[in-house]
Amino acid sequence: MWFTDIYVEEIINQMTIREGSSVYDAWRKPPVKPLICIFVFNYTNVEEYTKKVHSKLKLQEVGPYCYRETLEKKNITFNDDGTITYGDTRKHEFDPIRSNGTQNDTLIVPNLALISLVSESRNLNFWSQVSISYILRKGIKYSETMIKVRAHDFFFGYDDKLVKVFTEAAKFLQQPLPFEKFGILAQRAASTDETTTVRTGTNDVDRIGIVTEINGREELDAWNDYECNRIDGSDGAFFPRHSINKSATLYLFHKDMCRRIPFVYDKEVDFQDGVMAWRFRLAPNAYNTTGTCFCPETGCAPAGVFDVSPCAMGVPIMMSYPHFLRGDPILSEPFEGLHPDPEKHEFYIDIQRLLGFTLGTVSRLQINIQIRKARGMALLKEFPDKLILPIVWLQVSAERMPPDLFNIIYHSTFTVRRMQIALMWGLLIITIIVGYLIYFTAKKLNSDNVNNESKVNKDDPLEGEEMLPVTIVKVS
Repeated sequence: MWFTDIYVEEIINQMTIREGSSVYDAWRKPPVKPLICIFVFNYTNVEEYTKKVHSKLKLQEVGPYCYRETLEKKNITFNDDGTITYGDTRKHEFDPIRSNGTQNDTLIVPNLALISLVSESRNLNFWSQVSISYILRKGIKYSETMIKVRAHDFFFGYDDKLVKVFTEAAKFLQQPLPFEKFGILAQRAASTDETTTVRTGTNDVDRIGIVTEINGREELDAWNDYECNRIDGSDGAFFPRHSINKSATLYLFHKDMCRRIPFVYDKEVDFQDGVMAWRFRLAPNAYNTTGTCFCPETGCAPAGVFDVSPCAMGVPIMMSYPHFLRGDPILSEPFEGLHPDPEKHEFYIDIQRLLGFTLGTVSRLQINIQIRKARGMALLKEFPDKLILPIVWLQVSAERMPPDLFNIIYHSTFTVRRMQIALMWGLLIITIIVGYLIYFTAKKLNSDNVNNESKVNKDDPLEGEEMLPVTIVKVS
């Protein structure tokens, strides 16, 4: 209906990103603080597995370790083409109430630094590999595939002997080092110069929130095809509202995976206080890369995991659903303790359909690392080549929306609905009334005509002649 469409358009216009608006303040410093919960896979039988007493690695899921994240955008620049460029800073505060464990817990986890170094050494010649292996084992006595580390340090960065060696070497060679510590959230929490550019909606309200550039580039260079290097997905706050239907595929740009990830319609849900949302979940085949341009030169990963090493400085990181949900059975076969469950491990987004606005999301993502042995290195020998080791899985979720923001969503939902109902019933009543008026008017005219004809047909011709002019006058 044109009137309610105008009302929705006005709400959308109020939600565009422009300086001085209430939406801008909420966009710059979101009032919603997501809860990041980390579930760690603790390796409990490494010694028995190494000695071949046990044939499978036993995993114990520990946690969650939950942190409240505060996000603030910085270095904001409005561009002439209706886009805005920004960086961001993130702070994390431990939430002991939501957590099951403390930051001082000791974890037994894969040695990410060593596994990464061995993987990178595959590109070196044989004697270089032998030399590096000797220095690690005999020089700095560094060869453990599994390490013990404090939970907080594992998340935000721990002092590692190998990383220290690389740091000193980089300083000597005057070369930049992309990281100083290994940590699951270290890069997320670090202050970087990375920038993101998105559409503000001022030029095209239906494209609000669409990513146009990452670090000044309009496409990535991680993959060998334009389609895979595309970045024109949603930033997660808005989706193109005219593209939202039950058969649509919506795309979210995920920086950690260097790609757009697809979502498909699942069901309608009651998000909050009667406000309904359309739930879109991560497409079941999102982590299947066989036959796509996401398959790197090292070969396609098994179905159910996504190889992000091309955009992770060569570190053999693999992404998947938690517990290898929907993955090839070959992924979980080497382990005990994996229990995939769609109810616990699904990744979904709840969207207000009229506005294309994201009401809430629960992001669930597992981080794994792959063993990639080097021929000249006597390291990682206790594990088979190409084995994919689960590290952690993360759940990022937002709770109830703040009142000011929710009021906009609430009124846009129920005011439009009431208008539509009022207009629908109003038009129906008007139609019925007009129909009755037409019916009775036609009936009356027909009755008058019948009466006049009967009078004209009477025996007295003079009476008929007198009535004829009267009839003409009445009709006119």
